Amino acid sequence: MQTMQTMQHGENSPRQEPGMVLVVEDDEDIAHLLCYSLRKKRVPVAVAHDGLSAFALVEQLRPALVLLDLMLPRIDGHEVCRLIRSHPDRDLAGTPVVMLSALSAPQDIEKGMGLGANAYFAKPYSVKDVVTATMEWLGTGEAQGER
Repeated sequence: MQTMQTMQHGENSPRQEPGMVLVVEDDEDIAHLLCYSLRKKRVPVAVAHDGLSAFALVEQLRPALVLLDLMLPRIDGHEVCRLIRSHPDRDLAGTPVVMLSALSAPQDIEKGMGLGANAYFAKPYSVKDVVTATMEWLGTGEAQGER
């Protein structure tokens, strides 16, 4: 069963369209599938396979959006989200974060949203739905279209 919860995207952080997406996923097959699907939509992507590398890439690359797995090596996705949201650079702290997780209980979703996630997809999720939501966040207007 797929679960998704979202919060409205703020208008105060202009981003270059379509914007780069940082995919943070320790499962290389899932990371590859997400990257492939986004690249088909001409979205530039970068990948991190652990939480520590993810946060370093957020600071270095300043992605338009982060797709964030929660159960990661080194530091977990909750901590990555905390670090992003508490960053002294307010633009970076406002980077949209979409959590992707096998943790699907209501309290897990509430925890993720409470930490500042903009959306939460519980596994097994539809890659198409994640890509559609990503395109909406990026404001490309290409959310409909690919099957």
